[in-house]
Amino acid sequence: MATATGRAGIRALLPKLRLLFLTIALGLISSGTLTAPAAAAPAHAASGWQPAQAPDAARGFSSFVPFGGGSAVARSSVQTSSTCLPCEYDHSLWSRQDGAAAWRAVPLPAGVSTDVLAGTAPDDAWGLGRNDRGYFSAHHWNGSVWTDRTYPDLEILAARATSRGTLWAVGSYRGAGDATIPGAVARWDGTKWSLTQLPVQNHWTSLKALHVVSEKDIWAVGSTTERTLNGQSRPYAVHWDGSSWTEVGLPSVSALSGSANAVTTGPNGEVWIGGIDRNPWADNGSGPPKAFALRRSGTEWKLTFVPAVQATGDESKDNLAVRALAFHDGQLLAGLTAHESKNQALARWTGTRWEPVPGPGAGTFSEVSALTSTADGTLWASGLHSPRHQYKGYAASLAPGADAD
Repeated sequence: MATATGRAGIRALLPKLRLLFLTIALGLISSGTLTAPAAAAPAHAASGWQPAQAPDAARGFSSFVPFGGGSAVARSSVQTSSTCLPCEYDHSLWSRQDGAAAWRAVPLPAGVSTDVLAGTAPDDAWGLGRNDRGYFSAHHWNGSVWTDRTYPDLEILAARATSRGTLWAVGSYRGAGDATIPGAVARWDGTKWSLTQLPVQNHWTSLKALHVVSEKDIWAVGSTTERTLNGQSRPYAVHWDGSSWTEVGLPSVSALSGSANAVTTGPNGEVWIGGIDRNPWADNGSGPPKAFALRRSGTEWKLTFVPAVQATGDESKDNLAVRALAFHDGQLLAGLTAHESKNQALARWTGTRWEPVPGPGAGTFSEVSALTSTADGTLWASGLHSPRHQYKGYAASLAPGADAD
């Protein structure tokens, strides 16, 4: 209560302080002490999350990749099947240039996947994943045409473009046979792919997220699963130091199955990895799956858990997973996927524990599956509303200096 009251008091004083500073500045300018700038830079209002307007309000966003300054590529989707055996969708792709108010439709020819979107600008975008024909694919959009950049048997689950012509992608390589499916990291250099396979003997390994600090400092995380009837999976992490990829040992988060879904690094060099501590389908009867976050400072890892709000003890309703991690103004936020009956999409690390934060979704029961920072310090969140199989979601931005709650 004391913190809330203090914040309210500060906010109440802000208009008076701005007026005082403005009066002083105008007096100095009129006396010649200061020179008035030719054009003032627009200030960000600390007004919390700002929703992005979807090109098709009925569909919303099913995927959103911001580039900064208002430019982005986004996907909207509508379910075309009456059941989900399997679910079938019609996807539309859109782009928006910096400063443009309207979205522009991007053609989607057959064979182009939009499972994973990446890029640096509306005319430098990638569509990757499994296409409508069931094959793994990778295509590049230059603003006019799509170009096929598929690497055979490479399943891409996450990607990050670090510059025009340079893309890092992670997933698994399916061309090595069934005994061992290695995790895979691929780099497009503007001309060709270079592929690194990361096998764990008699395991199926899959990388699901990556964080690029620099071309010589990259983290990728996912899971590796024993190739047995009741194979256990565990969180898996690798690091690139500019010359080689090395597996980084992680502490056990559970005696059951677990997976890492997100990774980021902090301003002080600490590494954070988030995920889910067990598989809700394989580990039934073992309690609700929990959202974990591992923090490494130096060489030591510390395990933390994000508590489920209004826990019922019912494992089918209390399951929770970390899907995204990002820093904003020095504070760490975790994007969450909760059971569809729970309105829990965001958590903040206080330095000692995780606390719930109101989610940025326009409605209740919305997830945060992606947190992306742009060069100007803006944080973007996106995810789906419940029920998630309908693929209707949102995107929202948080300006520098704005509070998440």
